[in-house]
Amino acid sequence: MHRAEPLLSFRLFGLAINCPRQTPLRAELIGKGCGFFLLGILLVFCSIKPAGAQTPALPPAGHQSTVTLACNPFPPSKIASNTALPGYDVELLRAAFASRKIELITPFYPWRRAYFLATTGQVDGLCTCSYLAEREEHFLYSHLIGHMRVAFYATSNHTLAPLEQIADAQNMTIGVINGYNLEAIARDAGLDVMTVNSEATLLAMLLSGRLDVALSYKAPMDFILHASGGKISGLGTIQSKVISNDPYYSCIARTIKNAASLIEELNIGLATIRENGLFDRIHAKYGTVRDSQPHSDN
Repeated sequence: MHRAEPLLSFRLFGLAINCPRQTPLRAELIGKGCGFFLLGILLVFCSIKPAGAQTPALPPAGHQSTVTLACNPFPPSKIASNTALPGYDVELLRAAFASRKIELITPFYPWRRAYFLATTGQVDGLCTCSYLAEREEHFLYSHLIGHMRVAFYATSNHTLAPLEQIADAQNMTIGVINGYNLEAIARDAGLDVMTVNSEATLLAMLLSGRLDVALSYKAPMDFILHASGGKISGLGTIQSKVISNDPYYSCIARTIKNAASLIEELNIGLATIRENGLFDRIHAKYGTVRDSQPHSDN
């Protein structure tokens, strides 16, 4: 269909060249007419747009009226498979940005991929992340989004009994999610660490005896346990022990344009939805309780 347009133009172009010759006066008039006709044909021909040209699906990172933050699946705070209930962190961030007339786009990726996209400026930042000193060079941190409990998991309480902190798991094989800050903490403590890509894999390795304990955030692990509905053999033997309650934030990439102003807009939005009660209503929808005090840690 698109090829007919240039073909028609070339045919008209041929007609313009082959204008009939007449008397000198008539020829001059016809010549001028043919000239204008040829000019019109050229203008039409040049105005034809190449087939297949499309507007980009997403605006570039840093576009102030639309922000793209990469999320990693982390139910129930970030749920990739449910557009109606995308997770309370996703809804909180959307509401905070919306109060500032900024639309938030939240594509989901595995953690490593999300982190790479954010640090290389391909998205505006991460939906959430916990604080690590080495992340300071890449991100600006928002005000507090929430707290996340960290727990050890094992197939018996006897294994968990002596564990009060991460460093207590010496002489044990520990499983952690690849790229989470828990991996760095465990390695810094000199522990024998095995990394996997999901909470489901951690649970499977625990049940198969390949791990002594798993170290993970409690919310996504408990979500997997409850979502299984007892269909996986042996899940009932898994026990947990909470060892810490860590804060987390939204993280804006320093490399994007106007990063400082964007984090300021987000912080104003977070304060707004705490004050008007929307923060609490979103948590209530998921059956969770928000942090009682709004912190302003950066």
